[in-house]
Amino acid sequence: MPLYVWPALGVSLAVALGSALFAAARGLSAWRTFRRFRRRVSDNLAEALQRVAGIETRMGAVNSSVTRLQQAQAELAASVGTARVLSGAFGELRATVGRITGLVPGK
Repeated sequence: MPLYVWPALGVSLAVALGSALFAAARGLSAWRTFRRFRRRVSDNLAEALQRVAGIETRMGAVNSSVTRLQQAQAELAASVGTARVLSGAFGELRATVGRITGLVPGK
């Protein structure tokens, strides 16, 4: 074999080994990045679930508030109806009193 084959073989092996080490380092870095990403996604998902649970709790409180508000609105409508009836009755009474006092001669 010629003498220049051995250095070429050595350089080729060094380049192949260097490329393999570079690829392994990049692969390890990618794996670590993936694990970190997965951990962050998991943590953020847990936080989002806690927020959703808090929102559900507040929505329950809102539902009870809405129920109370609807009851109060119904009571208000009943009170307004009663006030209209009383106002109408007072108007009729006033008209009747006005007619009666209109018949009485003044001084």
